[in-house]
This record gives sequence, C-alpha cells and structure tokens, in this order.
Amino acid sequence: MRPSVICVTVSDDPTWRWIENRLGHWGLNWEFARAAPQNALERMVRRPNLSCLRAGFQAAQAAWKARTKGGDALIVAHGPMLIFWVAVFCRLLGVTPHMLAHSFNFTDLPHGPRRKLLSRVLAEVPRFVVYSSFERDLYSEIFSIPRERFDVLLWPVRSPEPANPEVPYISGEYVCAIGGNARDYATLLECARLLPQRTFVLVVRPESLEGLDVPPNVRAHVNLPLGVTMNVLLHSQLMVLPLTSTEVPCGHVTLVAAMYLSRAIVSTASEGVRDYVRDGDNALLIPDRDPSAMAKAVETLMVDRSMRDRMGRAGRSFVEKCCTEDRCVQHFESWLGSFGLTPGTTSASMSG
Repeated sequence: MRPSVICVTVSDDPTWRWIENRLGHWGLNWEFARAAPQNALERMVRRPNLSCLRAGFQAAQAAWKARTKGGDALIVAHGPMLIFWVAVFCRLLGVTPHMLAHSFNFTDLPHGPRRKLLSRVLAEVPRFVVYSSFERDLYSEIFSIPRERFDVLLWPVRSPEPANPEVPYISGEYVCAIGGNARDYATLLECARLLPQRTFVLVVRPESLEGLDVPPNVRAHVNLPLGVTMNVLLHSQLMVLPLTSTEVPCGHVTLVAAMYLSRAIVSTASEGVRDYVRDGDNALLIPDRDPSAMAKAVETLMVDRSMRDRMGRAGRSFVEKCCTEDRCVQHFESWLGSFGLTPGTTSASMSG
C-alpha cells in the first residue's frame, strides 16, 4: 500500500495541488485539507480560526484512517497554525504520522502563554521548512526547537505569469510596491511626497493605508487579481519593498516575483531578506523608516536605466539558480528518502 501525503493548506483553489504533478513517479496517494471557510460559522468566528481547526482535524483523521488500513501517512502543513492544529489532533487521536511544517512563518511573533503553548505542541513536529536563515535562528530560539530541525529553502516557485503581459495595466513610468505583510507604507508615502515628479503605484490590502494621507502622485489599488498585480510589477521601472523594521521575516514572495520579472529593487535592509538581496547587486538596501534614504535610492534607479537593467539581470540570475520549484521538489524527495522511501516502494518499507 502506497503512503498517503496529506497536504494542509489555506488555499481554497481546488486546482492548487502543490507539487503533486511533479511526483507522479513516486506513486503516492494525495489528499488535501483546505483551511478556507466553508460555512457561515467559519466565516464569522475569527478566534479561534475554525477553518484551521477543522483542516487540522481532517488531516489527523486521514492519518488515523491510513494507519488503521495498514498504511503510512505523511502530513505537510503549509503554515504555523495549521501544523499546530495537526499536531494537537494527532495527539488526541493517538497517531504519530511523519509531519513536515512547511511555510513556517509568523508575521507577528506570539508572546506569553500563547508562545509557551505553541512551543509545547511544536516540540512534537520533527521537521520545519523556513524561507530564510534568519527565521531558522529566530524560531529555534523562541520556540526552543533544535536548530537542526529547520531546513532553509529560499522561496521556491515558478516564474509568475502576468495577465496580458504585452499590454500595461498602468500606463507610463512608475515605481511600484505590492503586498501587505509587515509593510511600512507610511514611510513609502513620505518618500513619494519627496518625489512629486514620480508616480507610485501600490497594490495593497484594504487595511494597508488606513489612517494615512495619500499624496496625489500615488495611485493605490486594493486586492487586484494576482495576474494583474504581476502585470503592474512587470511594467514598473522598479519595485520598493518597505518593511516595518530590520528584523521582519517578510517580503520573500514579492522579492522573488520582482526578480523573476527582472525588476530592480529598493528594499529595507532587513535581516529577514538578507538571503535574497545584495546591496548594489540586485537591490539597493536602505535603513528602516527613512523616507529620505528611500527617495534617494528610488531616484538613483529612476535616472539610471543601465543600473536598473543590471540589477534586474542579477535578480533574475539569482532566482533561476536559488528559487525554482525544482528546489522544492528536490527537498521533498529528500524528506521522503529519509524514511527509506524510493519511487515504487510501499509504505511497509518506511522507517523513522
């Protein structure tokens, strides 16, 4: 009997099946537990997140069923709270599947009793995947998890696909900024005020600009479709990644997308992105909360096309080497191999 891979995700897209299509030669059985709201109650109750709770239970239940049939289960949970609930329900059901905490990332770190509870439960998870070396060191320390349990895998994806790439969604020259996690749009807006001759295009969440005074040279768009957002990024002159501090593990998705599309980057010099950006090579790095430094870096790149193009090429070269989907496939196959699995073996041969 082939082992089951139970993938727990926040994606509500039934066509999203992670890397299943890249692993057909392994003959694995794939199941998906999706932590997107499925009813009015799940949409209404925010804490606890009932969708995550339900998906965690579904994954643990699937692992229990696999074991009762004499098979093995491998659970991959994409997100810290998903692996938390998976571990809780696996303990309650008395099953010990192989667990991989993928996309282990906190925008806001837990504190006090919540951190203690998380530390106690996460101690049962044998393997974690983080997207920066900063996160490996940070989470190892605050959750008291051995550092060797963390694998650093730079954001591994295919190149983004802009909608209607030949036709700019936004006409003219502009600087863009996209995304929502740990973004310092207050500083970016002050930067725009210092550069009234430049147009800034933002693709943000509804709450990103709350309470902020948006200058007339800034055009803000809320919740654009992904393909359109990538079109905005593709046709920009450069992208700015304004982060709230020098120690936030956010921005990886945006950085990698910009580099795949050969865009030059101005980024806050955060420890969380040091694996991705090198000052003067594929980005200009600036201090946090410094609109003057940001404006100087933006204007430098806007007037120097050769520098923009050089940085765009350097970024593209970096992600094609370090951030491909192949990296994710290779890592997962290595994880499978750590249990004695090889393509064509059965669950009876698994160990660990």
